[in-house]
Amino acid sequence: MLKKLILAVFSVLALSAASFSQSFDLDAFALKDIPAIKPAAPHGPGPVNPPGVTIASYATDETVTFESQAKPAMDARIAVLKAAGITTLGGRVVPLGNDYSYVIDYLPTVKAGAALPPAVLVETYKNGASYWREADATEAMKACAANFRAVKLPVLGSYLYDAGSDNAFAVDYLVNNALRPAPEYDVKFQNYTGGKFTFESEAVKNIPAYLALFKAAGVPAIRGKAVPQGNDYAVMVEYVVKTGKSGARPQYSVARYDSRQVFSFDSEALKASKEALPGFAKAGAPPLSAVVRPEGNNFSYSVDFLVGNLYQPGGVIPSVAVETYQAPETYTFDTEAKKAMAEKAAAFNAAGLGVIGSAVTGSLGSFTYVIDYVAKAGQNGPAPYGGRP
Repeated sequence: MLKKLILAVFSVLALSAASFSQSFDLDAFALKDIPAIKPAAPHGPGPVNPPGVTIASYATDETVTFESQAKPAMDARIAVLKAAGITTLGGRVVPLGNDYSYVIDYLPTVKAGAALPPAVLVETYKNGASYWREADATEAMKACAANFRAVKLPVLGSYLYDAGSDNAFAVDYLVNNALRPAPEYDVKFQNYTGGKFTFESEAVKNIPAYLALFKAAGVPAIRGKAVPQGNDYAVMVEYVVKTGKSGARPQYSVARYDSRQVFSFDSEALKASKEALPGFAKAGAPPLSAVVRPEGNNFSYSVDFLVGNLYQPGGVIPSVAVETYQAPETYTFDTEAKKAMAEKAAAFNAAGLGVIGSAVTGSLGSFTYVIDYVAKAGQNGPAPYGGRP
């Protein structure tokens, strides 16, 4: 048994040695006999979905009687939209009730740097004052509208409205919208309604004048129409602007300064308020309107003025601000304090810090004074007083 096992082992070894002793000849193998090696491929980009293009539709409530009339009207409106900076993609005539209208496809965005449509806002200013006499309200309204125009803010309309049993006024104006930097902006159609007319025909007659206001301001007006407003009629203007994803960022805002002066009669306060306006303009704070307000049993006044908004990554910096200087000195008599106050005010004005208000405070033996002045952004002035005494 052992002999058989030993013979079997030697037989296997002999055959293996014979096999390994054979020489290797490359020509004896065909290419198909060599297993293929899968090459390592570099990693390619993953599947990419191209950004989609949003297509919006512009529709109107305007109608024509016959279908053949709708196509020329649509072509005319397409021309108006293109002139407003909007990319149109054609349109189609559609039935609307028993008549015909049209729908226009367009791209609801524009690239950064596009001049049209503009980035503007329609704002309404109200000073909050009420006037017993309509003539006084009208005078204040006209002066306020003129002040807006003086700083190149287009006025779309100004009007009186009821404030209880008194009169008040409002001014509609255009201001630039300081959009955040972005690759593209949204296109937005908006409506402005202005004017007050007894008859519809009067409103229709004034449509060209309102369209001209928008054109003069560089805002594309798409159309105008007469619309009912209460028992009267007004003009509605459809216009187009570009907007950002964030909220509105007006170039200017309105701030209010409360005067320190006190008067026994409201007529005296009104007179002083009008005399104060040029000082605001000279100080770089364009005034809009002045209002008389009660101050205990007496009267004083307030002035509304424009402030430029300087948008920074950390927030908004006002172009101008009213600061208060508190004199560290005290005086025995108020005449001494008034003299020192006048000299200090002259020094402030000479330094470009426009003084818009001042007052002597205190009592016999301990008089002092405060000065309110306008400081511009980046302008170094005396340390502001932390509050009003």
